[in-house]
Amino acid sequence: MTSRLFMTSAIAVLGLAASLAADAAWKWTGSHGDQAVELLILGDIQVHSRRADPTTAFNRMRETLKAADLVYANLEGLLVKSVGTTIDIPDKPEWTHPGPDGVKALKAANVAVVGVANNVASGRADILKSLGVLDANGILHAGAGKNIDEAHKPAIVVRKGVRIGFLQYTARWYQDKDMIATATEAGVARIKSLDGLTIDSGDLERLRSDVKKLRPQVDILVVSHHNRDGSTPVQFGDVKGTSAGRDRTKTEAYQKQFAHVALDAGADMVFGHGTHTVQGVELYAGKPILYAIGHSNFDQPGYEKSLDGLVARVVIQGKSIVRVSFVPVSRDANNDIFMLDPSEGEGAKLLQAVKDRSATPPALRIDGHEVVVMDKAAGTSHIQ
Repeated sequence: MTSRLFMTSAIAVLGLAASLAADAAWKWTGSHGDQAVELLILGDIQVHSRRADPTTAFNRMRETLKAADLVYANLEGLLVKSVGTTIDIPDKPEWTHPGPDGVKALKAANVAVVGVANNVASGRADILKSLGVLDANGILHAGAGKNIDEAHKPAIVVRKGVRIGFLQYTARWYQDKDMIATATEAGVARIKSLDGLTIDSGDLERLRSDVKKLRPQVDILVVSHHNRDGSTPVQFGDVKGTSAGRDRTKTEAYQKQFAHVALDAGADMVFGHGTHTVQGVELYAGKPILYAIGHSNFDQPGYEKSLDGLVARVVIQGKSIVRVSFVPVSRDANNDIFMLDPSEGEGAKLLQAVKDRSATPPALRIDGHEVVVMDKAAGTSHIQ
C-alpha cells in the first residue's frame, strides 16, 4: 500500500513538473513573409478548476500561442463568481463558473477574441457581468450582448492592416428565459435546429443578414457556432460509468446548412465546437469548414477522457486566406493542453478520426508537423 501511494505521488510530481515547463513553439511549415497574419483558433476553453492560477491551463502551449498574430477561442463559461457546486447553472449539475480571474487564462494564452454564444452562457445578468470582465481586459467578443442586436454584432480585429471579423452563434442552450437575447434583454445569438436537419427560417435569415452586413467591413470573415447534441442515441462510457447520450462524432444536416449558408453569404471560413470531440472537414466552393474542433482546455468533472481537439492555423496574405491547416491536441495528467505530431501515435489516430468523420474522405496532407486542409500558395486544396 505504501509503495503504491509513493508511486502515485511520484507520478503526480512528474506530471506537474512537465506541465510547468512550456513546450517549445510549434514548428509550422513554410514562410509566408513578415506581412502575413497567422490566426490560431482554439476549441472550448473551460478553466473553472484552476482558481489558484488559471494561467496553468496553457503552460505547454504558451510559446506557440504567444508567437501567433491573433488567437480566437470559444469561451466555455462565464467570468463571474461561482455561487455553489451545483447551482451556477440549474440545468447542468456540477458546473461552476470560473470566476473573473478566469480571464487570466485567456491573457496568458494570447487570446484576443472569444466567442461567447454557447450553452453555458446562462443567466442574463451574469452574461453582462462576464462581458464586462472581457471588456475591462481588452478582449473582444462575439455572440452575446445586452440585446439581440448587440448579441449579433461582430468582433473586428486589425492585424498588420488586415481587418478580420468574427461572428458566433449557439445551437445549444437550456432555457430561453435565461439565455436567448431578445429586443430588450441580454443573451446569446441563437441558431435553432430542433431536429438536426433544418434551421429555423428566421434564425437562418438572420445569419445570412449578419454575414452580408459584415462582409464590406472586413477583409476576412470567420463564422463559428456551438453545435447542438447529436440525434443518434449512443451509450457513453466515462469515469462515471456508462450512460445514455448522443453521438457527437457525426456531422448533422443542419451543421452543413449553417456552414453553406454562411459561406454563400460571404464568409471565408466556418468552424464549430461544443461536441467534446472532433468531426470532419469540408471544402465548400473552395472555402474551409471544420465542423467541430473539440476541446482546448476543459476542466469540468466528467470530461477527463474527452481529450480530443484541434488547433486550426489560418494564414492570411494579401488580405485573403492562403492556407488552412490543423494540429491535433490532447491534455496531459494535469489537464493541460499540448500539441501532437499528426504523423504518429495519438496524433495520427486523431487525424484518422477527422478523415473517417468527413462525408467525403479527404486527402489531407501532412506537411511537416501540421495537416493541410487548403493551400492556395501551392495551387492545391487537399480535400478531394
